Amino acid sequence: MIARNLFLLGLLVAPLAAQLLEPPALPAPARSIAVSLNTDVKLKFHFLAIGKQIYQCDNGAWAKAATPDAALYDISSHLKVHHSAGPTWTMVDGQGAVKAIGSTAIHFASPDGVSIDWLKLDVDQASRTGVFSDIGIIQRLYTGAGKAPATGCTADQVYESAYTAHYYFWVSK
Repeated sequence: MIARNLFLLGLLVAPLAAQLLEPPALPAPARSIAVSLNTDVKLKFHFLAIGKQIYQCDNGAWAKAATPDAALYDISSHLKVHHSAGPTWTMVDGQGAVKAIGSTAIHFASPDGVSIDWLKLDVDQASRTGVFSDIGIIQRLYTGAGKAPATGCTADQVYESAYTAHYYFWVSK
């Protein structure tokens, strides 16, 4: 498991290092999930996620929504954030947490056609604490894998699908 995570992290370190705190480049069809930059909106954090999407069987088919369980790393490969159900992001040092409003998410199908959607999420402002107290928008981009199987399932079956992604946290006043 550790070797797999290090391998996945290695695959994404180059793009992460190349982007630093630059706004992400999006293909033209993904404009719906772009963040409009202005004096009130700026990029605060860019993390690389390695984790899993956990799917539950629902009447013989995999549920469309998954529960995330991921570790987010900074540019220096330091573990910074745990991503979990909610969706919620919590600093591992206890210095802040934030929750997104899942029902307002804007989805964009991953360009590779086999990975989980790219997302633009509004933040629940009442949930913001610590270093996330000024975050208003979260993006999940450049995803790798994470989808449920195309096959059916049986009651009480659970499927954990490994995934990677880049998460962008935007200050929004």
